[in-house]
Amino acid sequence: MNHSRIAKGIALACAAIMSFGTLSACGGSSSGSSSDSSVTTVASGKLTVGVIDIPPFSSYNGGDPKGIDVEIIKKIAKDNNLTPVWQQATYADAVQSISSGIIDVAIGTIDATAKRKQAVDFSASTYLDGLGIAAKASKNVTTIAGLEKLGSVGTVDGYLWVEDLRTILGGKLKTYPSSVELKADFDAGRLDAAIDAYGVQVPQFKADSSIKVALANEHPDKRVRSTVQAPEAAFPFTKGNDSLGKALNDGIKSMRADGSIKKLITDAGLSEGLAKVADKQYVVPLN
Repeated sequence: MNHSRIAKGIALACAAIMSFGTLSACGGSSSGSSSDSSVTTVASGKLTVGVIDIPPFSSYNGGDPKGIDVEIIKKIAKDNNLTPVWQQATYADAVQSISSGIIDVAIGTIDATAKRKQAVDFSASTYLDGLGIAAKASKNVTTIAGLEKLGSVGTVDGYLWVEDLRTILGGKLKTYPSSVELKADFDAGRLDAAIDAYGVQVPQFKADSSIKVALANEHPDKRVRSTVQAPEAAFPFTKGNDSLGKALNDGIKSMRADGSIKKLITDAGLSEGLAKVADKQYVVPLN
């Protein structure tokens, strides 16, 4: 964990320096002019990446990151003569770290939203952030309509689908502050089904063959908007950095076209349906 402690110290130092308007004094040059790369980054010749822990998409892993997003960003960095530098990040601090000039980009299933776009730009979409339904395999619940036949259903508060599900399920729906509490009640048999991000649920139940996790977006239900129009994950990066945006977009579009992203998704045990992003990126609106 020494690397993480050092990285945190550097981040704090950068924040203090930036408060006096002297960002260029921290982390090296703000351009890539002294390297072989034409991409402008926080540190010349390096791509500083904030890694959020959300396997199988990304995991900091003690400074040796793993996951779908990690492989995508490694390929983009290599193609643009950049050396990846990894820093641990969270959903709470990733966007702020980018807008403050501490990191160039963040990874870890970060949805493109209008609110986030006020502070950062987004790359082309990588995959869908789909709605997952976990239930006993014997119940064979794979659709929103199937949930109506159950006695109790749980989900995590704050997701776009919560109010739509409440309209359909009424008192059958129970909400939880996080995936941890939701899974605990489901495991204890107090829920017939658990609704969460599909990419979170698959690794959660990977070792339990009695549980089936379905991607509800494969059976869209117009009553639940996020099954018809799923949020799309993308890489947030420094606002206005056109050279970095082009590098990210070119790399992602190339990997989508040649099937590389789809293969990363299926190799991780996820449905290839996650790779079916819209031709025009869907940005979650403010309201």
